Amino acid sequence: MDSVSKQESLVDQYLGEGNKDAAVKLLYELIVEKAKQRDFFKAEALRDKLLDVAPMALKEISDSADIIDDEKSRAIDKNHRNVWAELYSSLSPEEANALYFAMRERVFNEGAVITSVGDADSSLYFLDKGQIDMVFIKDDAKSLKILEPGDIAGEDTFFYHTAVRTVTLIAKTQLKARSLDRRSLEEWKEKYPALEQKLTDYCNRAGRASEILLKKGMNRRRNLRKKLNGKVGVQLLNSSGAPAGKPFIGVLYDISISGLSFTFRLSNNDVAHKLLGAKIKTQLVIPDAGASKKIEQLGKIVGIGYHVLSDHSIHIRFDQPDEAIKRLIGA
Repeated sequence: MDSVSKQESLVDQYLGEGNKDAAVKLLYELIVEKAKQRDFFKAEALRDKLLDVAPMALKEISDSADIIDDEKSRAIDKNHRNVWAELYSSLSPEEANALYFAMRERVFNEGAVITSVGDADSSLYFLDKGQIDMVFIKDDAKSLKILEPGDIAGEDTFFYHTAVRTVTLIAKTQLKARSLDRRSLEEWKEKYPALEQKLTDYCNRAGRASEILLKKGMNRRRNLRKKLNGKVGVQLLNSSGAPAGKPFIGVLYDISISGLSFTFRLSNNDVAHKLLGAKIKTQLVIPDAGASKKIEQLGKIVGIGYHVLSDHSIHIRFDQPDEAIKRLIGA
């Protein structure tokens, strides 16, 4: 048994004897020790124990939180903080610590593919050193932008705008970056409720991949789309293909042989987050050879657009093309 485990056993012994003051004192000392050793996981676990066994030890609870935060701030890589000075200046010390310690350091050699078009990777990448080539691949490969230290990549999938990557990221030089898992957003909701919006605002100021595609005049869609008025019946499906929840009606916007988009007012963005990537069945009526034809298509929600004071735009990719849609499009 190591010394910390022995001391934790001693804490339990003090508690068993009813000597809470001694237990609080020893727990506080252990928290400080582990924080200064930068074992923050253990320090926070010990502080949780302090909160559990002595919720009225307000001074020790408050002081130990400050010590952990101070030690975390000192542990942030100085070069990284300098590169991301603008971002960190918009965060509180607690938010800065939460962001930094949720990241994972990544190193890529020159020519390495970081993510590819169609990947389900939803990490957000913060470039600390080196260069990344953001590439658009359709019929051939076109460089959209060279990312430098201080640039972010991967925001469209990280913030739930698309289910899969729409551009390819290639290491132009050997580089060092930090990646942030999307699950961090859920972990921050209670303790750091403003952090997600601050990160979103920063990414919006920097410019998203979808905006770069628009500025370059590049259409990531491979198939011709046709504007089409009407309604579309929508049924969400579970993993086995059975109906999940009640069906609803959306307003059709456009259609192609590979998918369609429609608008619908979702109650909040959290609902939109949960829908992204969901299996779906759609029913709609389209003109066909001078008549109307009802078609039913299975597919997947691959993108959700957010519009202030308006409905969400929901983008569906079909599992299989439909012959009537091909005739309508002229494909």
